[in-house]
Amino acid sequence: MLQRITQSLLLFTLAVLLLGGCSAGEPAPTATPTKTPMAAAAAPTTVPDTPTPVQLATATPLPPTPTPTPSNVARFTGLPVDDPASLTRPPVFICVNNDPAGRSAHWGLSQADMVYEYIVDGFSLTRITAMFQSRDADRVGPVRSARFPNIWMVQMYGGALACSGGSDHIRYLLKNEVGFPYLDADIDDPSNTVYFQNLGTDYRTRLQVSTEGVRRWLTDQGITLQWDKPGFAFSDVPPAGDAGPNTVISIPYPGGNSVEWQYDAGLGGYIRFQGGEQQFDPATNQPIVAQNVIVVAAEHILTDIVEDSLGTTGVDIKLNAFGDLRVFRDGKLWEGTWRASEDGPPRWLGAGEVPINLKPGQSWVQVVQAITDIGYQ
Repeated sequence: MLQRITQSLLLFTLAVLLLGGCSAGEPAPTATPTKTPMAAAAAPTTVPDTPTPVQLATATPLPPTPTPTPSNVARFTGLPVDDPASLTRPPVFICVNNDPAGRSAHWGLSQADMVYEYIVDGFSLTRITAMFQSRDADRVGPVRSARFPNIWMVQMYGGALACSGGSDHIRYLLKNEVGFPYLDADIDDPSNTVYFQNLGTDYRTRLQVSTEGVRRWLTDQGITLQWDKPGFAFSDVPPAGDAGPNTVISIPYPGGNSVEWQYDAGLGGYIRFQGGEQQFDPATNQPIVAQNVIVVAAEHILTDIVEDSLGTTGVDIKLNAFGDLRVFRDGKLWEGTWRASEDGPPRWLGAGEVPINLKPGQSWVQVVQAITDIGYQ
């Protein structure tokens, strides 16, 4: 009997342990310690010094929300337009002769949104390409052949290119390899009566085109371009960080084609001289005045592409890369860098990679091999 009671007690004890939640093979739970309350501190006999207030960190204020660009302001001039719908159409690029004979017949350049000048043909002379996006011109010329820089230029900005032929290599690339339309006067309008027109017989000065003619060719070809490229930063107020007054810019282009820009406060921009002569636009009977002169240094590569009957070879200029930059506006100078790609127009960047605000108006981009090639004062 005692043995049975002992066994029953053992069984009972085991049951109690099992009911308490301790399963076989698991450690017993550790008891939760209880916190012993501290004895109340004795009241101080003296009043403590007033504690020094803690200086709380001030939250960095958020930058102000940028003012949206009005829908009627052109992306490459910063000027308002009457028809906002014109600001979504693709630009038209026109190749313009710039040898001494060509310069004597320049027409319509002051009506372009912006103008590029660059070295061509074995570093012997320069050529001009005028870009029309928010503005139109009834006549632009004299139109001449395309060169390598036109490929990178139009790829960056988008749009269409109009020229009069080119070397076999460049023409093949433009007609078969690039992703933008190319209107070639020699191929697409050999009579020069549909989209182009002739004034005189000198091949250096005769061929003219209008922006309407180029856009009409796009329509006739059934070409519809969707265009939405970013523009430049503009402000009536000059940006901070200028390098001081600089009212004369000298660019020693080869072949007697040196350029000089002189700031004229009364005209609000820089008047242009080339080959020692001031440049005028007969379309307006006014001197050519640029509100911004943008000098970019880019890599120049002499190619084996023969450009003319004299055997001079073409110059490839990497306009879709980056390099040194000088921006002139309001008689002052800003230093920086430019950056571009095949997919977007260049950005003009100052200290801290902050865009340099251009003055609303026309800009001329002068492409050089090195910034040290130019002079300014």
